[in-house]
Amino acid sequence: MNHLAKRRRKRARQLSHHTQPDINGFTLTELIIAVGIVVTLSFIAIPSYFSQACKSKTTEVISSVSSLQAIISAYIDETGAYPTNWDNLNSISAIMSVGGEMTGEFTEIWTLPSEHYEITVSGPASSTYNITGVSKDGCPNRDVKACLNASTGASKLSRGDGTTNAVDVICT
Repeated sequence: MNHLAKRRRKRARQLSHHTQPDINGFTLTELIIAVGIVVTLSFIAIPSYFSQACKSKTTEVISSVSSLQAIISAYIDETGAYPTNWDNLNSISAIMSVGGEMTGEFTEIWTLPSEHYEITVSGPASSTYNITGVSKDGCPNRDVKACLNASTGASKLSRGDGTTNAVDVICT
């Protein structure tokens, strides 16, 4: 009887060994499905990420352009004259660029400290200033255009939304 019990136990071990699944790794089908899911999610997430990054950069330039309009108005209120260069505006509030405080004529391009946008100012032409912010780093259709009419106080701002670019603005 002892011999028969040993044979049964040996046979049971052999059967249990053959019925257990191989747990050494994933099957090819499982790997293909997992990679497919990751690729699909990437196609959805990556464009959304870049779009949000461009929106945040646009928010920075809009804030800077709006501040610049306010600084120009403050200078006129304070001195009674139209500012003609960066030095005039720095007497009201420091305008910081990559290289430090902006100086010189308005023909000098203002590169924001983040280096994502360049801002140009033209004016005063008939008491109107035109301000343009242009993206430097591949955010298409995200430019900003603004104007300020110092004699009427009118100001406008147009921004690109990623699909269409900013339109020219006229302050009267």
